[in-house]
Amino acid sequence: MKNFAKIFFFMSAALLMFLSVDLFAQVAEDPVVPPDNWTDVLINLKGWFASFAGVAALTAFVAAFLNGLLKVTKSFIKQLLAWGVGIILLVATDLFNFGYAAEFPIWLAIIHGFAVGLASNGLFDIPWCKALLENIEKWFNKPNPGPIITQ
Repeated sequence: MKNFAKIFFFMSAALLMFLSVDLFAQVAEDPVVPPDNWTDVLINLKGWFASFAGVAALTAFVAAFLNGLLKVTKSFIKQLLAWGVGIILLVATDLFNFGYAAEFPIWLAIIHGFAVGLASNGLFDIPWCKALLENIEKWFNKPNPGPIITQ
């Protein structure tokens, strides 16, 4: 029984060591949590607008700030505010040619902003929203078959 306890303890310690090395060795490209304060936003502005997940986290931060500032208590109004913030952020970055939405048409920036708002207030998760956006983009971006050659 003592040998089993020693082997179990050794295997548990080895597993814990490998898991801790794996956790600390990861490099996170996208921010996954909203920023702590406005200086985090201003210092890493390019990082927040580089991906869908970054804009969703930033939208959650800005919407929560505006909810507290405007003293919004109704949940539907909070959701509307998050959708509006997401749309405004992505349309603004599209107009300033900045971030991942730099070359989008305005209608696509509005759709992405709405999806960012959905992801930021927790109605849908980010992979689901990205899959939805890819399908919407396929509807509008039909491949050009090229010239039709007749003989």
